[in-house]
Amino acid sequence: MTDRYKSSREWLARAERVIPGAHHLSGRVLTTPERSPMYIQSGRGCRIRDVDGNEYIDYLMAFGAFLLGYAHPEVDAAARAELERGPLLSMNRPQHVLFAEALVERFDSADMAVFLKTGSEATTAALRIARRATGRRRVVRAGYHGWHDWCLPLDPSVPAGLDTQVLEFDSNAPGTLEAHFAAYPGEIAAVILAPEMVLPPRREVFEAVQAMVRRHGAVFILDEVKTAFRTAPGSVQARFGLTPDLTTVSKAMGNGWPVAAVLGRREVMSSAAGMHLSATYHGDTAAMAAALATLRIVDERGVAEHVWALGQRLIDGLNAIAREFDVPATSYGEPFAPMPFLRFEHPNPATNDAVRGAFYDAMLARGVLLHPRHMWFISHAHQPADIDTTLEHARSAMKLAREQCRAD
Repeated sequence: MTDRYKSSREWLARAERVIPGAHHLSGRVLTTPERSPMYIQSGRGCRIRDVDGNEYIDYLMAFGAFLLGYAHPEVDAAARAELERGPLLSMNRPQHVLFAEALVERFDSADMAVFLKTGSEATTAALRIARRATGRRRVVRAGYHGWHDWCLPLDPSVPAGLDTQVLEFDSNAPGTLEAHFAAYPGEIAAVILAPEMVLPPRREVFEAVQAMVRRHGAVFILDEVKTAFRTAPGSVQARFGLTPDLTTVSKAMGNGWPVAAVLGRREVMSSAAGMHLSATYHGDTAAMAAALATLRIVDERGVAEHVWALGQRLIDGLNAIAREFDVPATSYGEPFAPMPFLRFEHPNPATNDAVRGAFYDAMLARGVLLHPRHMWFISHAHQPADIDTTLEHARSAMKLAREQCRAD
Protein backbone atom coordinates (compact mmCIF):
# COMPACT_ATOMS: atom_id res chain seq x y z
CA MET A 1 0.00 0.00 0.00
CA THR A 2 1.36 3.44 -0.89
CA ASP A 3 0.88 6.70 1.00
CA ARG A 4 -1.69 7.86 -1.57
CA TYR A 5 -4.47 7.57 1.03
CA LYS A 6 -2.52 8.14 4.25
CA SER A 7 -4.80 10.87 5.62
CA SER A 8 -7.93 8.98 4.60
CA ARG A 9 -6.76 5.94 6.55
CA GLU A 10 -6.11 8.11 9.59
CA TRP A 11 -9.61 9.57 9.42
CA LEU A 12 -11.04 6.09 8.97
CA ALA A 13 -9.31 4.89 12.13
CA ARG A 14 -10.89 7.76 14.05
CA ALA A 15 -14.30 7.07 12.51
CA GLU A 16 -14.20 3.42 13.55
CA ARG A 17 -14.24 4.57 17.17
CA VAL A 18 -17.28 6.85 16.93
CA ILE A 19 -19.39 5.93 13.84
CA PRO A 20 -21.02 2.47 13.51
CA GLY A 21 -19.42 0.74 10.55
CA ALA A 22 -17.21 3.84 10.19
CA HIS A 23 -19.31 5.08 7.24
CA HIS A 24 -22.18 7.55 7.09
CA LEU A 25 -23.41 5.66 4.00
CA SER A 26 -23.97 2.52 6.09
CA GLY A 27 -25.12 -0.18 3.65
CA ARG A 28 -23.94 1.77 0.58
CA VAL A 29 -20.20 1.76 1.29
CA LEU A 30 -18.42 2.44 -1.99
CA THR A 31 -14.77 1.88 -1.32
CA THR A 32 -12.05 0.40 0.89
CA PRO A 33 -9.03 2.15 2.44
CA GLU A 34 -6.70 0.44 -0.03
CA ARG A 35 -8.64 1.55 -3.10
CA SER A 36 -10.26 4.85 -2.43
CA PRO A 37 -10.50 8.49 -1.53
CA MET A 38 -12.27 7.52 1.69
CA TYR A 39 -12.51 11.12 2.89
CA ILE A 40 -13.20 14.09 0.64
CA GLN A 41 -11.99 17.59 1.41
CA SER A 42 -13.84 19.62 -1.21
CA GLY A 43 -15.76 19.57 -4.47
CA ARG A 44 -16.30 22.04 -7.28
CA GLY A 45 -17.99 21.45 -10.60
CA CYS A 46 -17.61 17.75 -11.42
CA ARG A 47 -14.37 17.29 -9.48
CA ILE A 48 -13.65 16.33 -5.91
CA ARG A 49 -10.41 16.46 -3.93
CA ASP A 50 -9.68 14.05 -1.09
CA VAL A 51 -7.92 14.81 2.19
CA ASP A 52 -4.64 13.59 0.67
CA GLY A 53 -4.87 16.09 -2.17
CA ASN A 54 -5.84 13.63 -4.92
CA GLU A 55 -8.33 14.95 -7.48
CA TYR A 56 -11.03 12.94 -9.25
CA ILE A 57 -13.61 13.41 -11.97
CA ASP A 58 -16.71 12.40 -10.03
CA TYR A 59 -19.48 10.37 -11.66
CA LEU A 60 -21.40 9.80 -8.42
CA MET A 61 -22.23 13.43 -7.68
CA ALA A 62 -23.26 12.47 -4.13
CA PHE A 63 -25.50 9.69 -5.50
CA GLY A 64 -27.27 12.05 -7.87
CA ALA A 65 -27.86 14.99 -5.54
CA PHE A 66 -25.85 17.43 -7.69
CA LEU A 67 -27.29 17.95 -11.16
CA LEU A 68 -25.51 21.25 -11.83
CA GLY A 69 -22.23 20.43 -10.11
CA TYR A 70 -20.67 21.01 -6.72
CA ALA A 71 -20.57 24.51 -5.21
CA HIS A 72 -22.73 26.03 -7.93
CA PRO A 73 -22.43 29.80 -7.38
CA GLU A 74 -25.98 30.79 -8.36
CA VAL A 75 -27.67 28.04 -6.41
CA ASP A 76 -25.61 28.57 -3.29
CA ALA A 77 -26.04 32.35 -3.50
CA ALA A 78 -29.82 31.94 -3.56
CA ALA A 79 -29.66 29.73 -0.48
CA ARG A 80 -27.28 32.09 1.33
CA ALA A 81 -29.62 35.02 0.73
CA GLU A 82 -32.41 33.07 2.39
CA LEU A 83 -30.11 32.15 5.27
CA GLU A 84 -29.63 35.87 5.91
CA ARG A 85 -33.41 36.35 6.19
CA GLY A 86 -33.90 33.30 8.36
CA PRO A 87 -34.64 29.98 6.65
CA LEU A 88 -36.70 28.45 9.42
CA LEU A 89 -39.12 30.81 11.12
CA SER A 90 -42.05 29.87 13.30
CA MET A 91 -44.93 30.30 10.87
CA ASN A 92 -45.83 30.01 7.19
CA ARG A 93 -43.69 31.86 4.65
CA PRO A 94 -44.51 33.34 1.23
CA GLN A 95 -41.63 31.22 -0.10
CA HIS A 96 -43.63 28.07 0.65
CA VAL A 97 -46.37 29.23 -1.69
CA LEU A 98 -43.92 30.31 -4.38
CA PHE A 99 -42.17 26.94 -4.28
CA ALA A 100 -45.43 24.99 -4.43
CA GLU A 101 -46.62 27.11 -7.36
CA ALA A 102 -43.38 26.51 -9.24
CA LEU A 103 -43.62 22.75 -8.81
CA VAL A 104 -47.30 22.56 -9.72
CA GLU A 105 -46.69 24.64 -12.84
CA ARG A 106 -43.89 22.30 -13.94
CA PHE A 107 -45.84 19.03 -13.65
CA ASP A 108 -49.05 18.65 -15.63
CA SER A 109 -50.15 15.88 -13.28
CA ALA A 110 -49.92 18.07 -10.16
CA ASP A 111 -52.31 20.52 -8.51
CA MET A 112 -50.82 20.61 -5.01
CA ALA A 113 -47.55 19.93 -3.21
CA VAL A 114 -46.21 19.15 0.26
CA PHE A 115 -42.59 19.63 1.28
CA LEU A 116 -40.13 17.28 2.93
CA LYS A 117 -36.35 16.93 3.15
CA THR A 118 -35.40 13.56 1.65
CA GLY A 119 -36.56 11.08 -0.95
CA SER A 120 -37.26 8.46 1.71
CA GLU A 121 -39.54 10.91 3.50
CA ALA A 122 -41.29 11.76 0.25
CA THR A 123 -42.09 8.18 -0.72
CA THR A 124 -43.27 7.37 2.80
CA ALA A 125 -45.51 10.45 2.83
CA ALA A 126 -46.91 9.57 -0.59
CA LEU A 127 -48.01 6.16 0.65
CA ARG A 128 -49.61 7.66 3.72
CA ILE A 129 -51.54 10.12 1.55
CA ALA A 130 -52.64 7.30 -0.76
CA ARG A 131 -53.85 5.18 2.13
CA ARG A 132 -55.96 7.99 3.50
CA ALA A 133 -57.32 8.86 0.05
CA THR A 134 -58.42 5.28 -0.66
CA GLY A 135 -59.14 3.90 2.81
CA ARG A 136 -57.01 0.89 1.88
CA ARG A 137 -53.80 -0.46 3.44
CA ARG A 138 -51.74 -2.62 1.10
CA VAL A 139 -49.22 -1.16 -1.34
CA VAL A 140 -47.25 -2.64 -4.23
CA ARG A 141 -43.78 -1.42 -5.11
CA ALA A 142 -41.14 -1.76 -7.82
CA GLY A 143 -37.78 -0.14 -7.17
CA TYR A 144 -35.66 1.31 -4.42
CA HIS A 145 -37.68 3.89 -2.50
CA GLY A 146 -35.52 4.63 0.53
CA TRP A 147 -34.47 3.19 3.87
CA HIS A 148 -37.71 3.36 5.90
CA ASP A 149 -39.27 0.17 7.27
CA TRP A 150 -41.82 -0.25 4.49
CA CYS A 151 -39.04 -0.18 1.87
CA LEU A 152 -37.25 -3.15 3.46
CA PRO A 153 -40.06 -5.41 4.70
CA LEU A 154 -37.93 -8.57 4.83
CA ASP A 155 -35.00 -7.01 6.70
CA PRO A 156 -34.70 -8.64 10.16
CA SER A 157 -34.33 -5.20 11.75
CA VAL A 158 -37.86 -4.06 10.82
CA PRO A 159 -41.15 -5.20 12.41
CA ALA A 160 -42.50 -8.54 11.24
CA GLY A 161 -45.53 -8.66 8.98
CA LEU A 162 -44.74 -5.73 6.72
CA ASP A 163 -44.18 -8.13 3.84
CA THR A 164 -47.92 -8.89 3.85
CA GLN A 165 -48.74 -5.19 3.51
CA VAL A 166 -45.95 -4.17 1.14
CA LEU A 167 -45.87 -6.35 -1.98
CA GLU A 168 -43.47 -6.29 -4.93
CA PHE A 169 -43.98 -6.67 -8.67
CA ASP A 170 -41.76 -7.00 -11.72
CA SER A 171 -41.94 -3.64 -13.47
CA ASN A 172 -40.97 -5.25 -16.77
CA ALA A 173 -43.84 -7.75 -16.52
CA PRO A 174 -47.07 -5.88 -15.70
CA GLY A 175 -48.88 -9.19 -15.39
CA THR A 176 -47.22 -9.66 -12.00
CA LEU A 177 -49.00 -6.52 -10.82
CA GLU A 178 -52.35 -7.80 -12.08
CA ALA A 179 -51.81 -10.93 -10.00
CA HIS A 180 -51.61 -8.82 -6.83
CA PHE A 181 -54.84 -7.01 -7.67
CA ALA A 182 -56.49 -10.38 -8.25
CA ALA A 183 -55.20 -11.74 -4.94
CA TYR A 184 -56.25 -8.68 -2.91
CA PRO A 185 -59.33 -7.17 -4.58
CA GLY A 186 -60.24 -3.77 -3.16
CA GLU A 187 -57.33 -3.81 -0.69
CA ILE A 188 -54.44 -2.15 -2.56
CA ALA A 189 -54.12 1.55 -1.83
CA ALA A 190 -51.23 2.41 -4.12
CA VAL A 191 -48.67 1.19 -6.60
CA ILE A 192 -45.33 3.00 -6.44
CA LEU A 193 -42.95 2.65 -9.37
CA ALA A 194 -39.41 3.97 -9.76
CA PRO A 195 -39.14 4.54 -13.54
CA GLU A 196 -35.50 3.47 -13.65
CA MET A 197 -36.75 -0.06 -12.98
CA VAL A 198 -38.27 -0.34 -16.46
CA LEU A 199 -35.32 -1.60 -18.52
CA PRO A 200 -35.24 -0.65 -21.29
CA PRO A 201 -37.70 2.21 -20.75
CA ARG A 202 -40.82 1.52 -22.80
CA ARG A 203 -43.88 3.73 -23.08
CA GLU A 204 -46.20 0.74 -23.37
CA VAL A 205 -45.02 -0.67 -20.03
CA PHE A 206 -45.51 2.63 -18.21
CA GLU A 207 -48.93 3.07 -19.78
CA ALA A 208 -49.98 -0.48 -18.93
CA VAL A 209 -49.05 -0.05 -15.28
CA GLN A 210 -50.78 3.32 -15.02
CA ALA A 211 -53.96 2.03 -16.67
CA MET A 212 -54.06 -1.08 -14.49
CA VAL A 213 -53.70 0.91 -11.27
CA ARG A 214 -56.47 3.30 -12.30
CA ARG A 215 -58.73 0.44 -13.31
CA HIS A 216 -58.50 -1.02 -9.82
CA GLY A 217 -59.10 2.27 -8.02
CA ALA A 218 -55.63 2.53 -6.51
CA VAL A 219 -53.27 5.52 -6.48
CA PHE A 220 -50.45 5.49 -9.04
CA ILE A 221 -47.26 6.96 -7.55
CA LEU A 222 -44.29 7.66 -9.80
CA ASP A 223 -41.13 7.83 -7.72
CA GLU A 224 -38.99 10.33 -9.62
CA VAL A 225 -36.52 10.94 -6.80
CA LYS A 226 -33.63 9.77 -9.01
CA THR A 227 -34.97 10.71 -12.44
CA ALA A 228 -36.65 14.09 -11.99
CA PHE A 229 -35.19 17.04 -13.92
CA ARG A 230 -32.13 15.19 -15.24
CA THR A 231 -34.01 13.16 -17.86
CA ALA A 232 -36.15 16.07 -19.08
CA PRO A 233 -37.29 19.41 -17.59
CA GLY A 234 -40.67 17.79 -16.93
CA SER A 235 -39.02 14.52 -15.88
CA VAL A 236 -39.86 10.97 -17.00
CA GLN A 237 -43.60 11.52 -16.90
CA ALA A 238 -43.35 14.33 -19.45
CA ARG A 239 -41.11 12.25 -21.71
CA PHE A 240 -43.59 9.35 -21.75
CA GLY A 241 -46.86 11.24 -21.40
CA LEU A 242 -47.73 9.83 -17.97
CA THR A 243 -50.16 11.40 -15.50
CA PRO A 244 -49.45 9.82 -12.11
CA ASP A 245 -51.75 10.58 -9.20
CA LEU A 246 -48.73 11.37 -7.02
CA THR A 247 -45.09 12.11 -7.83
CA THR A 248 -42.11 12.13 -5.48
CA VAL A 249 -39.09 14.34 -6.21
CA SER A 250 -35.83 15.13 -4.41
CA LYS A 251 -32.10 14.57 -5.15
CA ALA A 252 -31.25 16.80 -8.15
CA MET A 253 -33.97 19.32 -7.33
CA GLY A 254 -31.91 21.12 -4.67
CA ASN A 255 -28.46 20.62 -6.20
CA GLY A 256 -27.10 19.41 -2.88
CA TRP A 257 -29.49 21.28 -0.60
CA PRO A 258 -31.84 18.86 1.19
CA VAL A 259 -35.35 19.27 -0.19
CA ALA A 260 -38.08 16.91 -1.38
CA ALA A 261 -41.74 17.08 -2.30
CA VAL A 262 -44.84 15.05 -2.99
CA LEU A 263 -46.92 16.45 -5.85
CA GLY A 264 -50.27 15.29 -7.06
CA ARG A 265 -53.84 15.65 -8.17
CA ARG A 266 -56.08 17.71 -5.92
CA GLU A 267 -58.50 14.81 -5.31
CA VAL A 268 -55.68 12.76 -3.79
CA MET A 269 -53.52 15.49 -2.26
CA SER A 270 -56.45 17.01 -0.38
CA SER A 271 -56.24 13.95 1.87
CA ALA A 272 -52.98 15.38 3.22
CA ALA A 273 -54.81 18.31 4.82
CA GLY A 274 -54.70 17.79 8.57
CA MET A 275 -52.56 14.66 8.23
CA HIS A 276 -49.48 14.51 10.44
CA LEU A 277 -46.73 15.00 7.85
CA SER A 278 -45.00 17.65 9.91
CA ALA A 279 -41.30 17.80 10.78
CA THR A 280 -39.21 20.64 12.15
CA TYR A 281 -37.19 21.30 9.01
CA HIS A 282 -39.77 20.74 6.27
CA GLY A 283 -40.32 24.48 5.88
CA ASP A 284 -36.63 25.32 5.35
CA THR A 285 -36.68 28.12 2.78
CA ALA A 286 -32.93 28.09 2.07
CA ALA A 287 -33.26 24.68 0.44
CA MET A 288 -36.38 25.85 -1.41
CA ALA A 289 -34.48 28.87 -2.73
CA ALA A 290 -31.72 26.55 -3.92
CA ALA A 291 -34.32 24.38 -5.64
CA LEU A 292 -35.94 27.33 -7.39
CA ALA A 293 -32.54 28.48 -8.65
CA THR A 294 -31.75 24.95 -9.83
CA LEU A 295 -35.02 24.63 -11.71
CA ARG A 296 -34.52 28.02 -13.36
CA ILE A 297 -31.10 26.93 -14.62
CA VAL A 298 -32.51 23.60 -15.81
CA ASP A 299 -35.02 25.52 -17.92
CA GLU A 300 -32.72 28.24 -19.22
CA ARG A 301 -29.56 26.32 -20.06
CA GLY A 302 -30.61 23.04 -21.59
CA VAL A 303 -29.36 20.99 -18.66
CA ALA A 304 -31.27 17.81 -19.52
CA GLU A 305 -30.07 17.91 -23.12
CA HIS A 306 -26.48 18.46 -21.97
CA VAL A 307 -26.36 15.56 -19.51
CA TRP A 308 -28.17 13.30 -21.98
CA ALA A 309 -25.65 14.01 -24.75
CA LEU A 310 -22.62 13.54 -22.51
CA GLY A 311 -24.05 10.39 -20.97
CA GLN A 312 -24.53 8.91 -24.43
CA ARG A 313 -21.01 9.96 -25.40
CA LEU A 314 -19.63 8.10 -22.39
CA ILE A 315 -21.77 5.01 -23.04
CA ASP A 316 -20.79 4.81 -26.70
CA GLY A 317 -17.12 5.30 -25.88
CA LEU A 318 -17.04 2.62 -23.19
CA ASN A 319 -18.78 0.12 -25.45
CA ALA A 320 -16.27 0.81 -28.23
CA ILE A 321 -13.37 0.29 -25.82
CA ALA A 322 -14.83 -2.95 -24.47
CA ARG A 323 -15.16 -4.25 -28.03
CA GLU A 324 -11.63 -3.13 -28.89
CA PHE A 325 -10.13 -5.14 -26.04
CA ASP A 326 -12.61 -8.01 -26.30
CA VAL A 327 -13.74 -7.59 -22.69
CA PRO A 328 -17.25 -8.88 -21.92
CA ALA A 329 -18.79 -5.63 -20.72
CA THR A 330 -21.73 -3.46 -21.73
CA SER A 331 -22.36 0.19 -20.97
CA TYR A 332 -25.93 1.48 -21.02
CA GLY A 333 -28.24 4.03 -19.45
CA GLU A 334 -29.87 2.80 -16.26
CA PRO A 335 -32.31 3.38 -17.77
CA PHE A 336 -31.45 6.72 -19.37
CA ALA A 337 -28.21 8.14 -20.76
CA PRO A 338 -27.76 10.73 -17.96
CA MET A 339 -27.56 7.75 -15.57
CA PRO A 340 -24.96 5.50 -17.25
CA PHE A 341 -23.35 2.31 -15.99
CA LEU A 342 -20.85 -0.34 -17.11
CA ARG A 343 -21.70 -3.98 -16.43
CA PHE A 344 -19.09 -6.72 -16.73
CA GLU A 345 -20.46 -10.03 -18.03
CA HIS A 346 -17.82 -12.77 -17.79
CA PRO A 347 -19.60 -16.12 -17.31
CA ASN A 348 -17.27 -17.14 -14.46
CA PRO A 349 -18.38 -15.16 -11.36
CA ALA A 350 -14.94 -15.16 -9.75
CA THR A 351 -13.29 -14.00 -12.96
CA ASN A 352 -15.98 -11.39 -13.47
CA ASP A 353 -15.25 -9.97 -10.02
CA ALA A 354 -11.54 -9.84 -10.85
CA VAL A 355 -12.17 -8.18 -14.22
CA ARG A 356 -14.51 -5.62 -12.72
CA GLY A 357 -12.17 -4.92 -9.82
CA ALA A 358 -9.20 -4.42 -12.12
CA PHE A 359 -11.10 -1.89 -14.21
CA TYR A 360 -12.55 0.17 -11.38
CA ASP A 361 -9.33 0.13 -9.35
CA ALA A 362 -7.41 1.35 -12.39
CA MET A 363 -9.91 4.13 -13.04
CA LEU A 364 -9.71 5.29 -9.44
CA ALA A 365 -5.91 5.30 -9.54
CA ARG A 366 -6.14 7.49 -12.66
CA GLY A 367 -8.45 9.99 -11.00
CA VAL A 368 -11.91 8.86 -12.13
CA LEU A 369 -14.50 7.98 -9.47
CA LEU A 370 -17.06 5.43 -10.69
CA HIS A 371 -19.31 3.10 -8.72
CA PRO A 372 -18.98 -0.61 -9.58
CA ARG A 373 -22.49 -1.52 -8.36
CA HIS A 374 -24.63 1.60 -8.74
CA MET A 375 -25.68 3.81 -11.64
CA TRP A 376 -23.55 6.88 -12.25
CA PHE A 377 -24.73 10.45 -12.75
CA ILE A 378 -23.71 13.03 -15.34
CA SER A 379 -23.92 16.65 -14.20
CA HIS A 380 -24.16 19.92 -16.09
CA ALA A 381 -20.64 20.63 -14.85
CA HIS A 382 -19.23 17.70 -16.83
CA GLN A 383 -17.89 18.80 -20.19
CA PRO A 384 -16.93 16.90 -23.36
CA ALA A 385 -13.28 17.14 -22.33
CA ASP A 386 -14.09 15.33 -19.07
CA ILE A 387 -15.74 12.51 -20.99
CA ASP A 388 -12.78 12.28 -23.35
CA THR A 389 -10.33 12.18 -20.43
CA THR A 390 -12.43 9.48 -18.80
CA LEU A 391 -12.43 7.40 -21.99
CA GLU A 392 -8.68 7.82 -22.37
CA HIS A 393 -8.19 6.40 -18.88
CA ALA A 394 -10.78 3.71 -19.61
CA ARG A 395 -8.63 2.38 -22.47
CA SER A 396 -5.75 1.84 -20.06
CA ALA A 397 -8.03 0.33 -17.43
CA MET A 398 -9.66 -2.00 -19.97
CA LYS A 399 -6.23 -3.37 -20.89
CA LEU A 400 -5.79 -4.44 -17.26
CA ALA A 401 -9.28 -5.90 -17.22
CA ARG A 402 -8.42 -7.88 -20.34
CA GLU A 403 -5.43 -9.41 -18.56
CA GLN A 404 -7.78 -10.74 -15.88
CA CYS A 405 -9.93 -12.32 -18.60
CA ARG A 406 -6.88 -14.09 -20.00
CA ALA A 407 -5.89 -15.34 -16.55
CA ASP A 408 -9.14 -17.32 -16.33
